[in-house]
Amino acid sequence: MLDLLNKPQTLNLENHNNNLINLHKLLHKKLFLENIQSCQTKEQLEFYVKPKDKNEALHDNFIRYGTKHATSFLIIDIDNIHTPINQYKQEVQSKLGLTPNWITRTSKGYHIGFILEDTVYLSDTIDQEKLVITKKTITNILNGDIAGSHRLIGYWRNPLTHTSIINTDKLYTIDELYKVIYNKQLNTAAISNKQTSDIKTTKNQIGKINLEKINKDGFIQGNRNNYLYITTIGMLYNGKIENNQVEDTLINLNNKELPLEEIKKISKSIQKYNIKENTTKNEPYIKGEYYQDLWDNKIHNYKTKDIIEFSRQKIGQKISTAKILEKTIGKLIEGYKVTYRNNELFTNKNIIKNSEVSRSTIKRYRNVKKIEQEIKIIAFNQYMKELVKKKGVKADEPPIRELLNLALSELSFEYEKTGKVFAFMFNENDRLIFYEVP
Repeated sequence: MLDLLNKPQTLNLENHNNNLINLHKLLHKKLFLENIQSCQTKEQLEFYVKPKDKNEALHDNFIRYGTKHATSFLIIDIDNIHTPINQYKQEVQSKLGLTPNWITRTSKGYHIGFILEDTVYLSDTIDQEKLVITKKTITNILNGDIAGSHRLIGYWRNPLTHTSIINTDKLYTIDELYKVIYNKQLNTAAISNKQTSDIKTTKNQIGKINLEKINKDGFIQGNRNNYLYITTIGMLYNGKIENNQVEDTLINLNNKELPLEEIKKISKSIQKYNIKENTTKNEPYIKGEYYQDLWDNKIHNYKTKDIIEFSRQKIGQKISTAKILEKTIGKLIEGYKVTYRNNELFTNKNIIKNSEVSRSTIKRYRNVKKIEQEIKIIAFNQYMKELVKKKGVKADEPPIRELLNLALSELSFEYEKTGKVFAFMFNENDRLIFYEVP
């Protein structure tokens, strides 16, 4: 009987130890520097923290997660929560629809940690923005501490040295988190809309706000700043107020409980994001056709001396040029084919008439690119194909891939960050791709 009673406890302890081991391995891998900043007490964070060997740092109570260039973590700070940890785990899972990789007890509440499957480079403006939005929305949903949660890089508690619930079964990509949390954001905005439906606004002033009808359960000591921030953002998001009405709204909601200086700080923090009314344009980010190709080749946006180098956009311009080239060559082939059919001379005037391509473009392909002979060959083959079809003879479609790739040979792209050069070509499936030049 005793063995049966003790067996589940033994298994739980064994599972917990396995999770600790797995988390230690993950932290060791994801904290990718060999020396990281860490310390034992919160007071030590007031001074410079000297980096130390990662193996030693993982025994400290506080760890700096990420660098100024990249991070593999998303951590939320929750204050003024005294719910038992197992019960709070259920609440978090219910609110987020996600299972965090760790929930760690702190002196005031909890730290909620997610480990990202892929590193987010902060110079990649798309992924960085998704990470920021995701962190802010999770903070909103869980009533987290803004100062401790909105930052992407910083010191948080080490789950290995504190009371924690650990789950290492699933790591999340930023796209997965963003998609799930985006839907939660819409639900939260809808709730906020319902709570603030009694607010009447004019162009220049705030109408009366019936505080009795607004749910103020969260307006408690230790969470008042967060409550005012979240509630006012909800009003902005739902078009109940405008950016120039933020401060007046905060003053009304605050009802003289926080000092005016604090209200002005919250107002400034909200207005700097210039939040617009929710419209149908507020949709999740959709990956472009070449998103995976860019990722596979480690091409990300990055900054040089605080100036963003839009490398992805540059490569996008090259791709657009390549597709225009493909379309132009198609028109030229058709024009030359018609010229064969009409038994006309290959003059610029006839080619313009038959292809509807400008004179300057025709001159460029005839005289600069010097691929007219290849265009003529394909056009003649297509013309002959039409003739043999009329006679009931099956003919193969003449390939134009080689011609397109010949025209693309002058189109290349250097990724300045790594010095790598990429060229373009159409593959066997006639899809435009880019590849690293050896």
